[in-house]
Order: sequence, then C-alpha cells, then structure tokens
Amino acid sequence: MKKYSIYLMITAVLYIFSSCQEDYGYRVEVPVSDITLASPEKNAEIDLNEMSIDEYTFSWNETIEGGTTLVLSGSDVLLDPVYFKAGEAKSYSIKAELLDQITSGFGIENGKTGTIYWAVKPTDHIGIAALEIRPLNVKRLISRLLLPENQKPVALDGDRPALPVSFAWDTEGEDPATAYSIVFSNNNEMTGEVVTYNVGAVNSAGITNSQLQDVFIKYSSHPFKSMRLYWNIKKTEENEYLSRSSSSIEVNPMMIYKDVRGDEEITYKVAKISYRDGRVQYWLAENLRTRKYPDGSDIEEANYMFAPSNRYTEEQVKAFGGYYRPNPSMFQKLPAAGWRVPTITECRELYEEALAQEGTYNVLRDPVFYNYEPTQSDPKVNKWKLGLVTAGQQQGEDKSITNTTFSYMMATGIGENTHRAAMLDHFAIWEVWAVGANVRLIYDK
Repeated sequence: MKKYSIYLMITAVLYIFSSCQEDYGYRVEVPVSDITLASPEKNAEIDLNEMSIDEYTFSWNETIEGGTTLVLSGSDVLLDPVYFKAGEAKSYSIKAELLDQITSGFGIENGKTGTIYWAVKPTDHIGIAALEIRPLNVKRLISRLLLPENQKPVALDGDRPALPVSFAWDTEGEDPATAYSIVFSNNNEMTGEVVTYNVGAVNSAGITNSQLQDVFIKYSSHPFKSMRLYWNIKKTEENEYLSRSSSSIEVNPMMIYKDVRGDEEITYKVAKISYRDGRVQYWLAENLRTRKYPDGSDIEEANYMFAPSNRYTEEQVKAFGGYYRPNPSMFQKLPAAGWRVPTITECRELYEEALAQEGTYNVLRDPVFYNYEPTQSDPKVNKWKLGLVTAGQQQGEDKSITNTTFSYMMATGIGENTHRAAMLDHFAIWEVWAVGANVRLIYDK
C-alpha cells in the first residue's frame, strides 16, 4: 500500500508541474519610439563634393514633449552614435564639412562612398529603440588641396625668412585663365577675418616663411607656441573656394620677437629654455639694444650707453647691445608688454640647469662673442641658442667698458628691490654692483 501511495504522490506532483508551465512563461516587450522618418529617403545618395549644397537636412514627422534627437551611426544598430538635439523641431541641418568629419569618424576614407545610418529618438528617452533606421550612402569630400599635406608640421626658419613653403592645388576642369588666391584662417570654416595672398593663374605657389610668420602672429595667442592654421584656394574673380574643405598646417613659429617702439623696430632672436622639472621659459637670445621706451619716447641718455665704435667692430657693438644703469624707475618702463627682467633666482636656475647638461655652461654661450677659449671648440656651444656674450660692464661715469671676459645681465631681487647685475663668469654666477650692464628679458604673458 505504501508503494502505491508513493506512486500517487509522484503522479500528482508531475500533474501540478505540467499544469503550471504556462504560468512561468516570459514575454519581453522592448520600448520603441513612435517617430517616423521623412527625408532623406532610404538608401539616398549624398555627394559632399556638390558645391551648390552647403548643408543637409534630416526631417521627421512627429515632435514630442521633451524634444527629439537626431542619431547618426556607422552601424545599422546605432553603435557609437553621434547625437544632435533638435528640440521641438522636426528637422535638423548639418553642414557639409561637419558631415564629412562625422563620416570620417565612422571609418569612411577620403573621397570614398560609405553607408551611415540615421534615426530619431525622444531626447528624454534616448535609450529606447528607434522605430525606423535608414541607411544613407555618403561620398566623402575629395580635397583639391594637394600641398602641404593636411596637418603637416611647418617649422618657420628665422634665419631664412625668404624661404618659400610650397602650396599646390588641383585645377583640373577649371578655365586655365582662372586666377587664384591662397587664403588663411584660424578656423576650418574660413570665417571671420582671413589673410589673402593673390598668386595668379597658377596651380602652385610659394608663401615665404616671413609671410607665414605674419599670418601666425595675427592669429596666435602666444608668439612662441605652435598653432594650427587653415588654408584654402579661392577663385579670385568668382570669390568662391576651390575646395569644399580647407586643409591645415601645424605652424611652429620663428623664434623671434619684433620689438616696435615708435619709429624704432628691432628684431631679436628668442630661445626656448626647457627645465628638467617641466617648466619652460622664453628668453631674449640677444642683449637688448633699444634706445626707446615701449611708448616710443627716448630713454634718458644718462641711463644707457653702447660700446664705442672706435674701439669695437660693428658686429661687437650689436652683439654687446646696450648697457643700462640700475635705475629702478627706468626698469619698470623698459620691458615691452608681456616681457620682464629676470630675477636673480632665475639667473641662478638657468646656470644650474646648464651645469647639468652635457657641455655644461657652453650650452648658453655664443660661439663668436663669448670670449673663453674652451668654448670655441666645444660642439655643444650655444646648444640652447641663448647666445650669452662677454660684453663686460659699464664702469664709472665716463662710460668706459671693463671686464669684457665676463657676461653680465641685470636682474631683480638683488638688494632692497633694486636692479643689480648678475655676473656670469666661466664657472659661477655672482651678484655684483655695476654702473651699467646688459639686459635680457623673459616672456611672461
């Protein structure tokens, strides 16, 4: 009897289990947007090289509370999408240049045609599925700008300002008599104020290092740090660009400073000093040789002198520069905007940093005008391009020059907030009194 009871119990359990199977079934419901698409049509063709079209509009049929968002992707399931919030509108327009950048990010090569996908979703529920995802065939821009290559680094040479940088472009299909201009801007859209050089009916031309430096100075926020400049070719008479998209160059500027003080204009070399702790300073790489304050007024004759031309060559007089008296009120006015006189601490740090280099102090010294024999034969001489010279100091009221075996420069922080000279001999730095000494400046903007 017990045996039959066990059979009955097992049968009952199986019956109950089978009768309850439907209760344990699952039904998955995926939330889907109810926004339908209008245009472009499915598999529409877009050629971004069509110059008559500046932007492309995506539209849909519904708007909802909270707004809608246009979704672009290189995947038919909208992986790694790009979003554009459209608000309450039922359309959104994208500039051809931006659409080209987006398709580039989706892996479509320059000038090639590839498929992207678009959809529209509620902004407040961007994670739900799209009701419709449409493919769109897009041909990327073909650049007619040939040289320099896009994003090519261009290092400007202050010693060869007339050296040309070659620019070339494709004129196939254009009237041979068409005149062109090379146009530069600080933005990819070539908007705002631009710099234009007319080059005539040619398909290549050279822009000098000096001209590119002028363009750089116009747009740069820092005169010695590299920046990206954009360029395009314009048909001069038609006033339209040859290429839909601009190209760019990474410009490393000339390490020079053009110091304009009234009717006086002097161009100085500049040295970039990189310290081991990561700091960077920009120093004048020549002794200051101005006779004027930045506002164009004359410096008082009692406050400066130059090496006498009857005792020194013209090259020496230029290299030695001016000898300026330690007059605190004068030194407050002497540096141009963005520049300042170095502190005695900075002079010491400069020497200490040089000492740690291969070649030690010789990395600071001019190969011609630093009067110390071991300097002349050291291949590391002037490696930092700072060009220190042994110009000596003004000594006495008769404006004579002495100690031309040593290098002097004015510094702040010596004594009671007054300017005194830091004397750099062949192996150390000293704080000294001087009636007049040379001036180097540090860019501090």
